[in-house]
Amino acid sequence: MNKTKTFIIAAMLIVASLAQAQTVTNVDDNPKRQSVFLEWGCGSNGIGLNYEQRLKKDPRWGWRAGLSWGYSESSWFSLMSTSERAYTGSLGMNYLLGRGSSKLELGAGVNAGLYNSHLKVESGYKAKENNFGYYAYGNIGYRYQAKGGFQFRAGWSPITGFGTKHGLNSDAASFYISFGWAF
Repeated sequence: MNKTKTFIIAAMLIVASLAQAQTVTNVDDNPKRQSVFLEWGCGSNGIGLNYEQRLKKDPRWGWRAGLSWGYSESSWFSLMSTSERAYTGSLGMNYLLGRGSSKLELGAGVNAGLYNSHLKVESGYKAKENNFGYYAYGNIGYRYQAKGGFQFRAGWSPITGFGTKHGLNSDAASFYISFGWAF
């Protein structure tokens, strides 16, 4: 079983087990309107540290901002290898549906930053390149927030760079998972 399938199954088991431990509260009754969380996946483009705040007039609405770092590497039969580092920031909005500690989270945002690419060829050729890049993302997922402050999020994110010069060349999708603390 590959790593992606293992991750998806583990995330689904965690979500299912947390859904069983709900407490009944209305989102308006929860005084914890800020949170800090670590996220792996879409909005963070790797791993990121994020801050979120619920709006005062309607706490079902919230905004988030974060900084993140991502890394990818690939090779072709030891003849050529590439690696890319991403140093990005994200900004987004979300809306919570449901009652109690478990909710459906719908959101959208943008991620932008610096992408540092490296190419190595066995013949000794090396190249480095820095580029600015961005993409827009959506979030469709499960969110659990305990009265004590623990927060868990997991879901799916459609992604688009609109095919522009600095955006992604095509549409994509990614899963995300995060753990944090509300205060």
